[in-house]
Amino acid sequence: MPLAEPVVTTALFDHVMRLCQAARLHEISNNRLHEERSRLIRAWSGFLSEYAVAIGPNLTSSPWPVDADLNPATGLELIAQATRFILPASVLGLPVVAYPMATSRGTPTGIQIYADLWREDLCLQAAEIIKQGVGRIAPIEPKARQAWENPRLS
Repeated sequence: MPLAEPVVTTALFDHVMRLCQAARLHEISNNRLHEERSRLIRAWSGFLSEYAVAIGPNLTSSPWPVDADLNPATGLELIAQATRFILPASVLGLPVVAYPMATSRGTPTGIQIYADLWREDLCLQAAEIIKQGVGRIAPIEPKARQAWENPRLS
């Protein structure tokens, strides 16, 4: 992170440092991290050898206000709760397809489809089956704000 500090906002840098501290990465050797990652990959592969794909929500919470995830007091818990399903694929390198499903109170919702390592084909096949059953989801109508309406741009 020290190399990234000059090119990211202070809030983002502080957030990532809190995340690393909470994960106690400074207490774990690289070898131990790789061992744990390998163990988790084997566990997921075992599950995905029995079930071709795993399907779950993109986020397990409602969208949050801008920068709420950077809040020093509540941001880490917010991210942990919201990303509990999408995190394994990101960390373990599992293939995944994110698929839009609908809107809920004007907010887009979606799912993620996981498959075992090197089985992108299964993710794509499952997405195609879902598309045939659900149909094509129309994108939401974008709502642009004028710069003077957005306090972040002032």
